Amino acid sequence: MEFTDLYKRSIAVQGVVSAVGLLILSSVVVVIYSCWISPILAHRKLKKNGFEGPPPTFPLGNIAEMRKMVADKKRLIVLPLDDHYQSLDISHDIHSIVLPYFARWNGLYGKVFAYWLGTEPFLYISDPEFIKLMSSRVLSKNWGKPRVFKEDRKPMFGNNGVVMIEGEDWVHNRNIITPAFSPSNLKAMSNVIVDSATTMLDHWSNILDYNNSKHEIDVHNDITKMTAEIIAKTSFGNILVNEENGRKVFEKLRALQLALFQSSRLVGVPFSKFIYQKKSQEANKLGEEIDDILVSIIQSRTESMGNNKDRGQDFLGIMLQDNSKNKKLSVEELVDNCKTLFFGGHDTTALALTWTCFLLALHPQWQNYLREEIEQVLGGGQLLLDDPTDIVKLKKGTIISLQIEFQ
Repeated sequence: MEFTDLYKRSIAVQGVVSAVGLLILSSVVVVIYSCWISPILAHRKLKKNGFEGPPPTFPLGNIAEMRKMVADKKRLIVLPLDDHYQSLDISHDIHSIVLPYFARWNGLYGKVFAYWLGTEPFLYISDPEFIKLMSSRVLSKNWGKPRVFKEDRKPMFGNNGVVMIEGEDWVHNRNIITPAFSPSNLKAMSNVIVDSATTMLDHWSNILDYNNSKHEIDVHNDITKMTAEIIAKTSFGNILVNEENGRKVFEKLRALQLALFQSSRLVGVPFSKFIYQKKSQEANKLGEEIDDILVSIIQSRTESMGNNKDRGQDFLGIMLQDNSKNKKLSVEELVDNCKTLFFGGHDTTALALTWTCFLLALHPQWQNYLREEIEQVLGGGQLLLDDPTDIVKLKKGTIISLQIEFQ
């Protein structure tokens, strides 16, 4: 009897051990396939379809090579000399300084190539015609957005905004959002833009007058605050700004951006999320806090509107107005689209304005050209969206600044 019980127990233990062993073996096979075999197959498929690029190495892809090129470029830009740092000649080839790996690969592989972050492939495109061709041939608007990007940027953009979704959901969201950027709606927002810009410029003037024009101003910081205020007002109306929700969202988004930047240094590398687990948790928490603020704004706005069909000319009001006519967007979709506009809108605009100011500082002659033209066209008045379109030099200066060089 005892022998029989012992035999049964040994059989049970062997069964458990076999099950655990099979589970471990299966997990190892899945990891090997997803982290090693699948990327190899993807790399071969990309090359077969004509997408060349730097060869990846396991498990970092091209990350190690990218970091080395950045470090080498930094050593070339600033060199220690007699206990002082002396810069070399100023170069206007910003692309090769800030993103040396893309500049090098662009020369080696052309305007379209594949590169790897960890085991995830990404496509670099600097050819507008290729983008047009690709856009016209993508079936059902399914772009195949990478899973690693969606997971990494979820706290910032959510799961349901236009940046994350594809297919018919993307088309539906786009159709509801597009009217917010019509010429008539942009014109209605012009006063908000002018007021915020004027307030910032008056602040600068007061500082310089008080300090006899010798005070240092953090231009990028002030421009970032200004664009955030403009986006807040044009996105959600004055109710958000009056309740200081705009400031809260802005501060949390900046903190979220920093947390994601630190946790994304090894994005695409297998199991890298465990390395920056603390920062990932911080980003998720900030994302949830931003969601809570935006949900309260949407609910408050919806309740205050009631049956009133005129919901305002701001981004949220236009979405809510169209929401009552067509297939409705969920609260999650509204929140994620608001986050997308708020973050993408203020950050890209602030960088473009700061960069333009920097280039104008390097080229005082263009400052004189623009001042003369603006004075001639406006005569000391304010620039509005319905002003004449003959501000040629201002438009040219803006376009050239976005092309990263002045002629």
